[in-house]
Parts: sequence; structure tokens; C-alpha cells
Amino acid sequence: MPTLSIVIPAHNAAGFIEETVRSALAVGGVDCEVIVVDDGSTDGTAEACRIFGDAIRLKKIPNGGVSRARNIGAEAALGSWFLFLDSDDRLQADGPAALIGVAEKERAQAAYGLVREQRKPPLGPRITGQNHAAGDSPLPAVRNYWRCAVITPGSAVVHRELHKRIGGFVSGFEPMEDRDYWVKAGLLGSCAHADQVVLDKTWRPVSAGKMDARRIWNGLRSRFRLPKWCDKREIAWPEDLPRDERALLEKAVNEAVWCRCWEIVGPLLRACRARGLRSFWIARAAAEFGLRGGEKRYPAPAWILPFDD
Repeated sequence: MPTLSIVIPAHNAAGFIEETVRSALAVGGVDCEVIVVDDGSTDGTAEACRIFGDAIRLKKIPNGGVSRARNIGAEAALGSWFLFLDSDDRLQADGPAALIGVAEKERAQAAYGLVREQRKPPLGPRITGQNHAAGDSPLPAVRNYWRCAVITPGSAVVHRELHKRIGGFVSGFEPMEDRDYWVKAGLLGSCAHADQVVLDKTWRPVSAGKMDARRIWNGLRSRFRLPKWCDKREIAWPEDLPRDERALLEKAVNEAVWCRCWEIVGPLLRACRARGLRSFWIARAAAEFGLRGGEKRYPAPAWILPFDD
């Protein structure tokens, strides 16, 4: 049985999946299996993967999003540890072994490392990541709540039992599904940090992590639902985390205005009115939104989902 299952969700990744799979197959120091989940690709992603033959396991599914693809890959995985690798990133050959090694040494259920991030040209690469989310529960959850220290899922490993307790990734929270996942992991178990680069992160113009409107809206949805997730599992809510929906909503309004995400300002202001929430910053946001034409110019996008679906 493999020690590590590397799960690669892939949607229309034919142009770069081969290099990603090669990096996964080159991992040393730990017995691995590589599972590619072709998430309804229409560009020949599956054909690009078939050159690896039996060296990988390829699963083709109808398109359902990255969270669902990861979860399906995890259900098929045989390893004790999981690593969820994006289809355009590249693992360092010694990275996964270092992550599992530090996790086992510190008796942690998850571990993460540093990332070499390729930035938008003409900017050069940089090293990203902090070790401040390492420690016993609930510290990793508190430290990952506002800004996730796990730069990308491929820079971390999680034990299969912890993954099952988390319940997997939540569809509809993208691109904040990974932060939601690591916050839950930190509420349930401890986390370790490997002080080395474990992954090369590729910059692409349409990177989901750069979609500010979705990030703000779905991040708020995940924060609204997190206390209910804890209550259902009888997990004590950390004192250092906010639980007041009104405060979270006001913060999201401020961030949407700051990031000029006008398409979600209207729905956020409606949510404020529905809760009777009034403040100087909300009034100012409403004035700014009206000055720019309001919802006639910036209607709510079709991808918006309610907070409590």
C-alpha cells in the first residue's frame, strides 16, 4: 500500500498536466501513488495523461469543479496521507517526504511547507509562506482564518483520517475552498511545518486565487457556515475567532469596496439591510456604489450563491 496519495484534479489542463504529473512521479523518499481526476475536460487532458500508462491512475468524471474532483480522488486513494496537487504546479522531489517526516516526528495530522511562487512577468519568482500556523489545535485554525498560511493545497499533506473528519472540500466555496479546509483541519488536529520549499507554484492570468469578487463572497459564505459545522460536531468555538455575522458582513463590504469588486457590493448591501445592519462604513459603501451607478451598472453576477444554502 502506498504511504502517500497525490491527487491531481485537472480541467482543460492538456497544455501543462504532463509536467505536473512528471513532478509527482519523480517524488522520492516515500511510496506514492498518483491519481489524476479529469474533471470533464474538453481539450485532451486525458490523452495527455495516457502516455504515463499504469504509472498513474486516471479517473474521468463529468465537470463538477475542483472541490468535487479532489474529493472523488480522495475516495479512490489508498495512501495514509493525501496531497492535493493543482494541475499546473510542480512538486519538489524531496518535498512530500519532508512534509510526512515532520508530521510524523511532531505527531501532527497535517503539515505544510514553503512555496516558490512564479509571479506575473516581469516580476521574478519569490519564496512565500510562514510557519505561524504550525501547532496544536485550535492555533492552526485561528492563524489560517483570515489569511491562509498554506499557500496552495499542493504544499501540504493531510492524514486520510483527518480528511474524513473534515468532510472533504466544499463545492461552491471556490476559490476559498482550500482555506475553509485548512481552518477545519486546524480545529480538529495539530499541524506541523517543514522549513523548506516543497512546491513550485505557477502564475497564470486566469488563476482562481486572483478572482477577488469570488474570494470575498465565498470566503464570507464559508465563515458564515463554519460555526454551524462546529456545532454539529460539538467542536468548541475558539475565543479568538469572530462569530458575529454582522461584523463579518461589514468587513466583507469594506473589502469589496477597497478591491473595487462592485458587482458584489449590491448583494452585500442588501444582506446588511435584511439584518438591520447600519454603520458609517456601510453608509459610505452605499454612497460610493450609488455614485458609480449602483446595480443598474453592476448587477449581481450569476455565480452568487446564498450564505445559508
